[in-house]
Amino acid sequence: MIARNFHRLRQLFVPLLALIYFSLTATALQAAPKAELWPVWQPVTRAERSELPDFKIWQSFLDRYVKPYEDGLNRVDYARVTAADKQQLKNLLAGLANTDPRGWGPATQKTFWINTYNLAVVSLVLDHYPLESIRDIRLSFKSLFNGGPWEDKYLTVAGEALSLNDIEHRILRPIWPDRRLHFALNCASVGCPNLATQIYKTETLDQQLDAAEQDFLKNNRAVFWQPRENTLQLSSIFDWYQVDFARNENQLLSYLQQQGVLSTEVLQNPDLKISYDYNWNLNTDR
Repeated sequence: MIARNFHRLRQLFVPLLALIYFSLTATALQAAPKAELWPVWQPVTRAERSELPDFKIWQSFLDRYVKPYEDGLNRVDYARVTAADKQQLKNLLAGLANTDPRGWGPATQKTFWINTYNLAVVSLVLDHYPLESIRDIRLSFKSLFNGGPWEDKYLTVAGEALSLNDIEHRILRPIWPDRRLHFALNCASVGCPNLATQIYKTETLDQQLDAAEQDFLKNNRAVFWQPRENTLQLSSIFDWYQVDFARNENQLLSYLQQQGVLSTEVLQNPDLKISYDYNWNLNTDR
């Protein structure tokens, strides 16, 4: 009798919990976090300068395992990564625990955080590979309600435990409001702007960010006009982070036109429909 009742309760509650989970996950993905500064990371004018981290190991990894494909997507050969190379990335990430970037110049800090974010994402994927999507990674209970490991504390910098969302939404976006950040940060997904094959460098940061923007915008993952359906399909990045690109959707379309990826003919189409899409499949080449 007890076993039978337990079975009935399980039949009742498991689908309910699943429904709640998927509803919360969908909501989390539709509403991106706001840019809200974590005050402790506010740059300071006077501080003890720690030594700049050496990202040569990260560059070696990119040289060996990231390959551009004809469809415009840079794919990562996660399956071929050796145990030694995986450990080198983890060691590099662990070494940032004693690095304090707050006393560096603004461009150097910004460069550091972009490289650190991308390094952390790839290291995180390698920790759980094989998998179909980064959203399948569950590091804590938080992961169940955030559509992936975005809120989980995965790395440490200057003695502070950080999540990927901390870096993007509590450090980079509020300190350096720059739409191009969305084209430089990679989330290990097909729909995401490319993981760059070159590390970001302070002296060439602006040129690299400009190049990342243009690289993504010219790809169908960003802007795809479907004339038969009168539908303009845009990356969900422009929906989630519209505030970083424009005040409203009309201004967003003007931005895309100014960037040369949207024609006046499309904009003046009286039947124009706009949709948003994003492919969360892993950016692997296998």
